[in-house]
Amino acid sequence: MPFNYWGCRFDSFTELKFAISIAEDYEFLRGTIPVYFNPKTRQTSDYPREGFRRYRPDFLMRHKITGDAFWVEIKPEGFDDTLQLDLRRTVAEDYIRRKKFDWKFKVVYGNEIILDEKGAKLFEQCCTLKFCIEMDRELPEGFRFDPHAVPLFSKRPANGMTAFIMFGTTGRIKNNFSK
Repeated sequence: MPFNYWGCRFDSFTELKFAISIAEDYEFLRGTIPVYFNPKTRQTSDYPREGFRRYRPDFLMRHKITGDAFWVEIKPEGFDDTLQLDLRRTVAEDYIRRKKFDWKFKVVYGNEIILDEKGAKLFEQCCTLKFCIEMDRELPEGFRFDPHAVPLFSKRPANGMTAFIMFGTTGRIKNNFSK
């Protein structure tokens, strides 16, 4: 599995778990495409405009063999804000239609994410590496995160480690999946 090429930011453990679950079969991007939309009409734009809001998909993914593509919104088990999901679905579908992309909008809930044994071990390892941040959410001294950096590694890190970022924290996991 190509975990050594990750350089993603995850907003929750559910998103991390989802990424681990799809890594073998899908190529994916995390929150790289900002979509601007008018909250009244729900029509999208490629550029920010006055009164528009921004929405980024949790994942854009494409199956490595079939080519099926999805705009994925990840939600925790029991999430029931149907108004928010309706808004996101409408905005996503307008963007997809306007751009003439072959993506399909999909919502994935935490209880639908299943890991195999290898994925479960990696997820468990990642969860143990998350460290606590002060309540003011300051980053540790010496930590540098460039939000404008390319979100995927352009080449394998020399030390064989994979960086992941979660809740403004960092962790490093040993890459045991090298080929």
